[in-house]
Amino acid sequence: MATHRNPLRIAPWAALLLAGALALGAGAARAAGPRYADKDTALEVAKVLDKGVYRNHLISSTFIQSVARDQYVIKVVLDNGAEQDWDMNQIRAWTKDESIVLQKNRALVFPHDRSNGFVILDKNQFTQKALRTRVLVRQYPESDVLAGQTVRYAVYQFNLVDLLHLNAGTDEQGYQHHYLFDLENGQRELISYLDAYNLLAHSDLVEDTGQAGGPVMRTPYQLRAINPRELEIINGAGRFGLELVFDRALQLEAGHFPFQLFEKGKNGGTPTVESPFVIEFTAPNTILPAQVTPIPNLEFLRGIAATSDEAHQNRVLVRASISPDVLNQPPDVEVKGQSVIVTFTKLQDQSVFDRKSLLEADLRRRQDKLLSGSLTAEEIQRRNNYRQSMETGQGQVDKARVRKAFQEKFDLLTSSLSNFGDAAVSASNDRDLEEALKERNGVLVKLPTLVIDQVAAALKQQPVPDRDGLRKAVDTVLGYTREPKTVARLKELQQALTP
Repeated sequence: MATHRNPLRIAPWAALLLAGALALGAGAARAAGPRYADKDTALEVAKVLDKGVYRNHLISSTFIQSVARDQYVIKVVLDNGAEQDWDMNQIRAWTKDESIVLQKNRALVFPHDRSNGFVILDKNQFTQKALRTRVLVRQYPESDVLAGQTVRYAVYQFNLVDLLHLNAGTDEQGYQHHYLFDLENGQRELISYLDAYNLLAHSDLVEDTGQAGGPVMRTPYQLRAINPRELEIINGAGRFGLELVFDRALQLEAGHFPFQLFEKGKNGGTPTVESPFVIEFTAPNTILPAQVTPIPNLEFLRGIAATSDEAHQNRVLVRASISPDVLNQPPDVEVKGQSVIVTFTKLQDQSVFDRKSLLEADLRRRQDKLLSGSLTAEEIQRRNNYRQSMETGQGQVDKARVRKAFQEKFDLLTSSLSNFGDAAVSASNDRDLEEALKERNGVLVKLPTLVIDQVAAALKQQPVPDRDGLRKAVDTVLGYTREPKTVARLKELQQALTP
């Protein structure tokens, strides 16, 4: 999956997502790990290698030798009398091509290429445990879009790769796959020595289904339909989305349906001008029993369709072309019964939902891009200040929306006013000024309503809770509005709060 530098103005969360994809793409070219070991590590490695086998030769003895301050190599004497100096890069490489075999049926593995830290897998312990395993707890690595998630799968059978004559390849660190679990849902999980060590270390091999600690996947879900959820404008926010309908109630959570944003290219070439980015949702433990009817257009989504994941068994991907500059916050994912509801929210610049206004906004962005090459250092700093103030203010408004405590909501909204005011002062063009003032004006409408509702509810209680705090809040918002009815109501409540 190719990623490229994004030329568009995008929301901060999307920029971080794209930066993460770029970092992963660059991972393949990362530098090798330390060539030499510190003294303690060298002594431990020498002890582990002693009496092992290197390319059909017994390692008769091992000791360490300094090559510089706190830098050591392992000196090895083989059964044919040959003496060799091994550095850590060589040892890491030989563990991957299995030139080194340890005694007592153990395996030396390095979890990270850029570190000399190592672990020892007891292969006997693993296979004994694996043969009794009834539930495989799958915890996904950082490189997987499901990173941080856990799914429990019922095991049908444990087996060896060689016995099935599979060309199973290697894991991400380069260690060969030797074992496999055939799962009841039809999925096959290939296991390297490093994977095996991690499964043991994390207690991810469960012998008793009743002790799995959560729902166990026995059959795959079937994605039956993708239904559009049309645009609604609520309190100035546009909300629309998708409903992914499955064959039965889901035992997974919202976090099990992650998404990623990436830039696409045509056959690996230049991204298309119309929709240069793709947003992709992943559904694990899922198959496509039949083609799901795609959705050609839904607001700023284009070509919404489902496809099987070619890289992973029992995964379905739901993709749509999108321009990330129209997103102000990540989509919300919610599991309800046999559906996954994906909701997109547009909290500002509602004109993007109007085709003509969208074209005008795109024209302004193009003009801004042309002018950006001649910006002075002062102008660049001014724009940076604007973005920082806007992002902080919008973040405070978003937090206030989900807070339940009145004082938290009030403090967040009043703080956002200051940030939107700073953004307006730093605005360097008409569009930025308009957006900052629009956000400020929106908060100025919300605050009096919030205070009026809170005070009215408090006055029904005896004694009135936090009378002084509420009086202070009323005094504050009286300075924010001149609307006659609102001012009259606030003064009425102000009087009622006076002892």
